[in-house]
Amino acid sequence: MIKKILAVLILAFSVNAEECKPNLSVSKVEDIAGPYVGTIHSVKLSKSRKGECYFKVYGDKGYVTIDANNGELLKFTKKRDN
Repeated sequence: MIKKILAVLILAFSVNAEECKPNLSVSKVEDIAGPYVGTIHSVKLSKSRKGECYFKVYGDKGYVTIDANNGELLKFTKKRDN
């Protein structure tokens, strides 16, 4: 039962992200995010409930949220030093 629920959730989120048609390439997004996050580990395309598409770029120094249409930096979250 849990596997079925998990499969439905994964499918729902993947379909949701597929509806996004970003105007930026991943390499351009990496260029924008690089100075903020350092070494990039992953780039994910997501869509908000309002229908806005954005990239989340995770790196050594933290992560950034970048608008997928115009490349605007929406948010930067720095990693905490433990």
